[in-house]
Amino acid sequence: MEKVLNLILNKLESLDHKVGSMDKRLDTLDQKVSSMDKRLDALDQKVSSMDKRLDTLDQKVNSMDKRLTADLKRHEDLIQQLIHSVASSNVKMNEMNEKLSAIDAKADQAIEQIADLKESAASKHDLAYYDQKISEHSRQIYKLNNQ
Repeated sequence: MEKVLNLILNKLESLDHKVGSMDKRLDTLDQKVSSMDKRLDALDQKVSSMDKRLDTLDQKVNSMDKRLTADLKRHEDLIQQLIHSVASSNVKMNEMNEKLSAIDAKADQAIEQIADLKESAASKHDLAYYDQKISEHSRQIYKLNNQ
């Protein structure tokens, strides 16, 4: 019986030794878990910080998108105004071209009429000659009347 008790005692010491060893290993694991927990907390803080920065960037992108959309709308409106102005200018230019064509036709007609008048009108030389002849005839008529 003593032998059995010694055997049990040896087994108990062996188990105690194993439990002590396991306890040390558990302490080591606990330290490692604590270290990992601290690292996870640090990573969680970094992720939170990055999440906040992403939210800020998202807000900035949304703001820029709104501004860009407003600018694009304004530019689209300006382009439409420009298109209407150009179309209106084209209509006015066509009207002006028609009026200029009519004026050109009238000018050509006036030039022809002036040419006709020049052909049928007496020149300065002709008028001087006729004036001289009239004067001569007037003198002759005066002489004849006074005789």
